[in-house]
Amino acid sequence: MDRMIFVNLPIRDMARSQAFFRALGFDFNPQFTNEQGACMVIRENAIHAMLLAEPFFQTFTKKKIADAHKTVQVLVCLSCGSREEVDELMRKALANGATEPGEP
Repeated sequence: MDRMIFVNLPIRDMARSQAFFRALGFDFNPQFTNEQGACMVIRENAIHAMLLAEPFFQTFTKKKIADAHKTVQVLVCLSCGSREEVDELMRKALANGATEPGEP
């Protein structure tokens, strides 16, 4: 069996988070999605992001969840096939509530 990657991310609003990532073109595996967590498929059978409601995320660690508005815990990057694809993904993200981190 090939190894799979599941990146776990704490979120505050499940509906808003799923809507944001759906707008970027990602799907969710309904088998592993409920009100506490959503399994976002980045690459089928390989890479997934688990969007976990903060109270549920907290059950996996004794450490405090980082406030993403004040601190950085991790940088997540997605590859794209072209500069145009990067620009389109960024356009979708900004249109759905993301903020631009800096100059391109």
